[in-house]
Amino acid sequence: MRNSSLLFLLLVTCTFFSCREKADDSKTFYSGPKSELFGIDMVYSDSARKVVRMLTDVQLTLSTEDRVYPKEVKLWFYDKKGRITSEVRGDSAHYFRVKNTYKLIGHVVINNIEKEETLKTDEFNWVVSEKRIFTDKPVQLRTRSELVNGVGLDAAQDFSTYSLRQVRNSVVAVEGLPTN
Repeated sequence: MRNSSLLFLLLVTCTFFSCREKADDSKTFYSGPKSELFGIDMVYSDSARKVVRMLTDVQLTLSTEDRVYPKEVKLWFYDKKGRITSEVRGDSAHYFRVKNTYKLIGHVVINNIEKEETLKTDEFNWVVSEKRIFTDKPVQLRTRSELVNGVGLDAAQDFSTYSLRQVRNSVVAVEGLPTN
């Protein structure tokens, strides 16, 4: 009887340990976004005055507090009287928290409404604290009378002033002829 009790105890112990789930000692690390927001319509203000409005479909906040905007981003810059001075669009964007800088990427178009000028490039950077934009990429600037191609641009964030670093293939329109 003693052997059968020992055998039974051994059988129960083996069954208990074999049926028990093994503890997962590996540490699972989540590398996805910290948060996801949809339908973003954000206004940046200074002294209770609207400065910039941003519109986009998706905002992903990463663990570093950087933000990724994987869909089209639209920006509107306002003057001190609340009028839109320029508008910007890009295929996507990335906000770098440490540098307080936005990078718009893909088919970036900047329209200066006051000057009736349009600038196209593949990417540009907006340094919020310095209120300026810049790019090292090729740019195309269309004014009322010129079509200017170049590489690199430095500008005020509202595109009121700008300078092209390397001008190439500038075309001046003759009055009455299209610049296309």
